[in-house]
Amino acid sequence: MRAATVAAGALTCAAAAMVAAALVTGGGKEEERAASAPTPEAAAARAGKAVWVANGCGSCHTFAPANAHATIGPDLAATLKGVPASYIRESIVAPSTAAAPGFGIGVMPEDYAERIPPAELDRLVAFIRAGVGD
Repeated sequence: MRAATVAAGALTCAAAAMVAAALVTGGGKEEERAASAPTPEAAAARAGKAVWVANGCGSCHTFAPANAHATIGPDLAATLKGVPASYIRESIVAPSTAAAPGFGIGVMPEDYAERIPPAELDRLVAFIRAGVGD
């Protein structure tokens, strides 16, 4: 009988410790929500990739984050690494201002400033910038 009482007491203590830990940590639900909720960066990248696809960027450019392997335009990860977002934006809306080495001016359409709304352009630039790194 004494062994059963000790075992029951140990189980009660263990259960109490688990309840206390769950109360202190929120039962792990907050961590689960944080792990499953997309970060703002991930959400922006997903939205930027949608703009990339909608505008056919991958039909001309190589860009690994978009699984694009075209060769008409430059590989964006190679030519845009470390450049500021303002340069990426300018390259999209006024592509004739500069061309990547080995690529001519006048190949990329000049009307993306009219075709892509500003908020979508921001998402596209963020997607490209995140994909090329610093």
